[in-house]
Amino acid sequence: MKKYIFIIIGVITFSCNNSEKSKNTNEKVVKKDLRPFFDSDKIDHYFVNYTLDSIIISGAESQKSKKEKEFEDIFMGYFPDSIPKKSFEEILLSHNYKKSNLTIKQQKEIENVFSEKDSLQMSAYACVPEYRDIFIFKKKEKTIGIAKICFRCGRFQIVGSKIDTQYFGLWSELDKLHNIVRPNEKKT
Repeated sequence: MKKYIFIIIGVITFSCNNSEKSKNTNEKVVKKDLRPFFDSDKIDHYFVNYTLDSIIISGAESQKSKKEKEFEDIFMGYFPDSIPKKSFEEILLSHNYKKSNLTIKQQKEIENVFSEKDSLQMSAYACVPEYRDIFIFKKKEKTIGIAKICFRCGRFQIVGSKIDTQYFGLWSELDKLHNIVRPNEKKT
């Protein structure tokens, strides 16, 4: 009988030692280098201070002007779904988006947020997005990526990344990003 007790204690001890090794392995995975979504040398941030409540979108689809449809596609929709041929910055400026003056430090912090993660992002969205914040990633003055963010409901659209972006969008990442671009504003 004593043999069985020693064997059971030995098996439990051995199991505990192995679980400790697997914990150490997991820690090493978390600390790996994060690859940025874009190989950029500059990041521009554009912001518009509209909400769905503050904009009046006129009646039927057929009555909307081309400019109104374009704004809706930027603010609530999926435009652009690829890097536009026309200067996207000019399009944003024509719809009253304002360009932020980001420091090099802020650009580095933004790049860290827009990077590959080992997280499990599993969110359901309960609102129509308000893409008030748009980030344009550039390499040698050429647009290589665009990220549209709705801080209110956590929705995002990322265009141009060669890295899988499906795990982006944790609330902690979005809060960090919000604090970088609008540190003095309370998130709504």
